[in-house]
Amino acid sequence: MENKILDYKLDLIYLLIIVFVSSIIRVYLINSIPVNITGDESWDLSHIYRIIFDKNFSAFTFLGDGSVSAIVFYPVAFLISLFGIENSVIFLRLNIIAYSLLSLIAFYFLLKQDSSRIISFLFTLLLSANYVFLNFSRTAWVNMMSVCSGLFMILFIEKAAREKKDIWYLIAGFFGGISFYGYHFGRILVIGMIAYLLFDLFLSRFNKQKIKCFIIFLLLILLTTLPILFKVNLTGSESILRRPNATFAFSQENLSNSSSSMKDILFHQINYTFRGFIVFDGSIMNEGIENSRYVPSNTSPINLVIKVLFILGLIYFVFKKKMYIWWFVIASILITQVTSVLPPNFSRGIFYLPVIYFICGVFVYNLIFKISTKFRINKNSIYALIIVFSLFIFIYDLKLYFSWMKEAYVEKVRQPAISYNEFNDWQNYQINIIKRGDYPINNYDWYNLRNSLK
Repeated sequence: MENKILDYKLDLIYLLIIVFVSSIIRVYLINSIPVNITGDESWDLSHIYRIIFDKNFSAFTFLGDGSVSAIVFYPVAFLISLFGIENSVIFLRLNIIAYSLLSLIAFYFLLKQDSSRIISFLFTLLLSANYVFLNFSRTAWVNMMSVCSGLFMILFIEKAAREKKDIWYLIAGFFGGISFYGYHFGRILVIGMIAYLLFDLFLSRFNKQKIKCFIIFLLLILLTTLPILFKVNLTGSESILRRPNATFAFSQENLSNSSSSMKDILFHQINYTFRGFIVFDGSIMNEGIENSRYVPSNTSPINLVIKVLFILGLIYFVFKKKMYIWWFVIASILITQVTSVLPPNFSRGIFYLPVIYFICGVFVYNLIFKISTKFRINKNSIYALIIVFSLFIFIYDLKLYFSWMKEAYVEKVRQPAISYNEFNDWQNYQINIIKRGDYPINNYDWYNLRNSLK
């Protein structure tokens, strides 16, 4: 009992350090870095204003491109109503920061299940400071919600398998259902987890206990997503499928607009997905305007040390049978990239970063065990070296992020955007048209209007 209490206390201390450090690097200069308010952020704010000022607005309306249910933004709308409309951007970003911090907590416990506490602590901090993950944490992209719910879903699936308790499948199913409310990759990940559990059922020769757990998982997903399903039944599936259809690389529209054949497009998709997500070729990271917002120009999304550890870790994972679940996660990510336009796209592939750091952490933990056993080296000595080395990597990634954000081209690639100087005018205009019952305008419409309003 005393050991368990000590374990809880140590976990709490480590998590407090992670949350404290990660919060600082996320809120530092949040009013000026990033350099402007992206179209995603302004569009989300427009719908938040609809929640606040339009009494007829439905909580389960699919917003914008149809990817996200409106209820996702209700916590932000509440905070903005409470603390003032002038703080809209800050609270929109703080909402995503909160999701990223919760993601790190889930990641810490996930990694700890397959490594040691210190390894979990170090690699959670390294993930926190990764320049791409940090970029998505500091700018209000709702896909961070899918990272959060997805990591908790996997955490409780793994916990259920280890402890053989039905309650964890209930909780995993709840987080799986929550994933349906966010970015559409979250839904793809849930399908991947259902496929994994079916695979696990097959390996167990359809064990009755596992069948029951699988049904529990599916039932909780169904119950959690009932409001969305009800809305889809009323309005049709066109809205919720709008984003995946628009990004589907092999749609009839995309094929007809391309001069390339189906074979050429398929080769391009596989080629760029492999180069971007397996070998991390920085030269192809900025294909398309979106990718230029997500990854520094001509730069790998992970530093060289993490890249080497990940490739070695992947090889190691081939021989780790209990790691099957992660192959299904990776497959979900890669399939999304191959089938959607402009890979490698880290907006749709942001979940890959926790996967990378998880594999690195597990590999390093097992490497330390083998080295200390074979050469009879004290583990603490190895851990001391790793802590020092991790500190250098952490600082390197942080410096890269903030120097990247100061580059002149970043302001351009984040277009169509609203500058901080014009935000108040834009906000007042959007609120006024929403109050009179009109639909909010997009940034391009604003560009045509703003001069005439002065």
